[in-house]
Amino acid sequence: MKKFAWFLLIPLIALVADDAEPVDAPGFTLRDIDGNTVCLDSLLVDGPVFMSFWALWCDMCIKELDALKPYFNEFDSLGVNLLAISQDKARSVPKVKPFALSHKWKYIVVLDPENDLRGLYNVQAMPSSFIIDQNKKLVFTHQGYKKGDEEIIINKMRELFSKGGEE
Repeated sequence: MKKFAWFLLIPLIALVADDAEPVDAPGFTLRDIDGNTVCLDSLLVDGPVFMSFWALWCDMCIKELDALKPYFNEFDSLGVNLLAISQDKARSVPKVKPFALSHKWKYIVVLDPENDLRGLYNVQAMPSSFIIDQNKKLVFTHQGYKKGDEEIIINKMRELFSKGGEE
């Protein structure tokens, strides 16, 4: 019974962590679906980064990315780089690009078939989303997705990166 009680507290701990002092985001270099190198430090030169861990098999991940799609241009105009980080294993990687194109995602879709980045960011649930400011600070995390969660993410990005919202 005690194990079950701790399991229920994990989401609450994650919510409290959002108000904690920002920590440095782990750096990374991955390949996108076109074979280009994508490096966190290079992206941060242009602006903050929003990233969402997803996989082809994860229905809620796909729903989250589809729900955020209408806001792409708004965040692009604010200088926010949007990444969709595929957690699909090597055998599924060839399916990722056609899938992303069929959903008309404009995100930078990167591949993490060994789940190295997932480990660095301690991703415990899919989808998991992170916002990293230009100081390389992890300023927001969100785990899981249910309809309406996109509003939480959208409002947080507006708060952080709209004119007058930057720290």
